[in-house]
Amino acid sequence: MSSKLMLALFVTAVLVTSIATVTIPAASALTARTTFNDAHCTQLYHCGPKICGDHMCAPGEYDKMKQEIVQAQMKGKTAPAPSYLPTQTPTTMPPMNATSTTTTPMSVCDSVKATLTNAGMPSTLIAKVLADLSCS
Repeated sequence: MSSKLMLALFVTAVLVTSIATVTIPAASALTARTTFNDAHCTQLYHCGPKICGDHMCAPGEYDKMKQEIVQAQMKGKTAPAPSYLPTQTPTTMPPMNATSTTTTPMSVCDSVKATLTNAGMPSTLIAKVLADLSCS
């Protein structure tokens, strides 16, 4: 009788295992995706409805609220001028769309060179920037 019980238990275990392997899907990294909700919500790219407090935003209300939040965060803060900016502004600047061979005033060239040198930029980059500015 004991051998029949052991045989019955063995057959039951095999049947349960085979049913489980058939019905439970296998996990695989090659399974195709079915949802593509990869929206990245940032300050620039909004996703979903715009909410203003406890209600849906009216047209233009969301932008106004963002501006008020930014102004409230910046209230009372003044940013000092960065130390890398030149303190002397050049008196003459060439036109931006100049096609002729114009030369940039030396004060601009000197300021750019000093700023890039103080920032620790490589000399090859400094030379390229100065060449692009038509500095001699």
